[in-house]
Amino acid sequence: MIVGLGKIGSLYAECYGQAGHRIGTVDIGNGADWDRVARVPDPSGIDAWVVATPTATHLSVVDEILRHQPDARILLEKPACYPDELDGLDRTVRRNPRARILVNDVYSHSEAVRRFATSVRQLGEFDPIRKITVEFTKNRELDIANGRFVDTRYGEAGYEGFHMLSILRSVLPADQYRTYLRTIPSSVTAEMRVRTSVAGLPDIELYTSSTGAIAYPGLAGFAFPEAVSRNYLTPAVIPYGSEFRYRFADVELRSGQHVTLVFEPFYGAEPDHKNIHAVHVRGTAPARHFLVAVNHFKEALLTQLNLLQHLGEGTSLVRPAEHRFLAALGSAMFTGTFPQTTENEKFARIGSET
Repeated sequence: MIVGLGKIGSLYAECYGQAGHRIGTVDIGNGADWDRVARVPDPSGIDAWVVATPTATHLSVVDEILRHQPDARILLEKPACYPDELDGLDRTVRRNPRARILVNDVYSHSEAVRRFATSVRQLGEFDPIRKITVEFTKNRELDIANGRFVDTRYGEAGYEGFHMLSILRSVLPADQYRTYLRTIPSSVTAEMRVRTSVAGLPDIELYTSSTGAIAYPGLAGFAFPEAVSRNYLTPAVIPYGSEFRYRFADVELRSGQHVTLVFEPFYGAEPDHKNIHAVHVRGTAPARHFLVAVNHFKEALLTQLNLLQHLGEGTSLVRPAEHRFLAALGSAMFTGTFPQTTENEKFARIGSET
């Protein structure tokens, strides 16, 4: 059952329908089967729910589903809720010990990210990681003008931050990732550029811009066609209205080798460029390249639906520490500084949650 039939909810419906699943829909408009969860007949018989309504309604929709089906399996679109509602979401999870709730995490279930992480682990066993750089840049000014991608709670961190953290989580050992979430960044700027340099971790930089300002054209620019380099990477800016997305993750090892994951490197050269990604291992002789042809959005939705079906009662994965980390970054970008003392200490503790 899909609740919310906007752009994202419609993509869920298309994906699951094409895979042969029987779909029901709930929305106050858009030609849905029912206008409210409460009107769905026999909700106890629903195999799984998808909540793809606006973020501000997520918690109330989840609560309504669980009132009618306390053991519901729910795939919840990200963010799970707004930062000031995270305690409420935690209470909801605790009040419903039979429920299974997953927050959609596309890049955790991407074959391209798995290939990248495997290459990093294989090389990193004997060649430690020196630096990790992740950039997700797109000019979203047209989207924003049309009312999309406007987030006054998480800010710039809410657009791509969850995806970038998923990739970082895939290559850092679990204890180092928890340390990262507990560490106040060395600097945060408004694009958003987040730099972290602390003992026990590699240097880490996350960068995203919704105005199209490219930070690192040289780290992944080699993977794109010449026309893309000329039009976007050389000027280091994606113009208003362009659909080009510059997304990559680069791991630099101590030896100078690089493992670089590049999303959609065949933009403008292949009709299906959105579903072709590449992993490059450079600095070796010979260099190695892996192409991964997959729609990782559909891959993740189907994988997570299957995972929901096999989770035991009371198993939820909502990642509140990541939500609070990104909320803290959003606060820093809105105010220009991190909160002082008590709030800093609170920020430093957020990674202790699961």
